[in-house]
Amino acid sequence: MGLTTAKKFLLLTERIDRKPALRTRFTSQSYFVLATILDLIDTGTLAVEHDELQMKSDQPSWPYLSNLFKQLGQAVKADAHLKNALQPITSWDIANQIYDGIGTELLSDGQVERVPFQNNLKQHIIYVPTETARESTKNQLVAGLTADEPTPTAMNLLAIFQASQALQWVITDQQQRQFILQELAGNNHYLSRNDFVQSAADVITQKRFWLDSWLS
Repeated sequence: MGLTTAKKFLLLTERIDRKPALRTRFTSQSYFVLATILDLIDTGTLAVEHDELQMKSDQPSWPYLSNLFKQLGQAVKADAHLKNALQPITSWDIANQIYDGIGTELLSDGQVERVPFQNNLKQHIIYVPTETARESTKNQLVAGLTADEPTPTAMNLLAIFQASQALQWVITDQQQRQFILQELAGNNHYLSRNDFVQSAADVITQKRFWLDSWLS
């Protein structure tokens, strides 16, 4: 199993309006790293027990996760409680390393296009999903959520988009959204995963407030 949640998050999120929706935005980048962590939990590389993060392996399966593993290891060693252990999800460097790694893989698969983008600081390479890939991923998400046994990846994405208040932009049909949320209201796996994502969302929100106060 690969980093399916992170890949699908990029395919559903990245676009260029006035600026890239994922590559240059703190909140989106943080949830992107969180998506990667959810994949690592699903593969058994990480685990969550009693509100603490555990690392079952310190060797990343992909080179572009090296910085994430390094900082997670340091954070867990200092204090494994989620409030501290999840601090690395807000790292700009980690997000960019993962973005470039996953973006390159998606480019090889023909699911994204490589687009240079210049902002006030420097040029970035943006991996913009093709419309075919984006629509296919949306359909896969809905299918995964409405299946008799919802898929872990689909539930990961639902929890992330709920926490980031972006679900309405991904699943645009209101009745469909309500149906999905009602159906999963009693799903123990989703509820557990949603609790974890909410803990991560608190970390992201606190860091964003700190950045806003520092910049003001």
